Amino acid sequence: MKHKFFLLSISIILLNFAFKAEAQQQHKVTKTDQIAAPEQVAPIPSAKLNSFPRKTIFEWKHVEGASKYNIVVEYNDGTWHLQKSATTNVTSYTLDFVGKQTGRWRVRSISKATGQPGQFSGWWEFTYTK
Repeated sequence: MKHKFFLLSISIILLNFAFKAEAQQQHKVTKTDQIAAPEQVAPIPSAKLNSFPRKTIFEWKHVEGASKYNIVVEYNDGTWHLQKSATTNVTSYTLDFVGKQTGRWRVRSISKATGQPGQFSGWWEFTYTK
């Protein structure tokens, strides 16, 4: 009788463990794939821009699953400085660039599903000549 009770106890413990493991698996938070970085369009890398005023239109391609985009623009007067970090729900952003110097920009998508940002695209540099 003690042997049967012992086996029954072990069976109950194992079933309890199995149910807990299954419940944890069902509620397990898994890391989802990050949303892709946008493909930049313009201004192209190493672009020489000679307009004044320096109205600059930054453009990139839509990313499936993105609800917003975060763009960062920097200028270089000997060292890199942030000119603008902005969030938009369209695939372009316009600003008046700060001066006759080199600038760079990058952009990242923000997931509609999670609200989390993905990785930034690479930096693309451009130079204003006047």
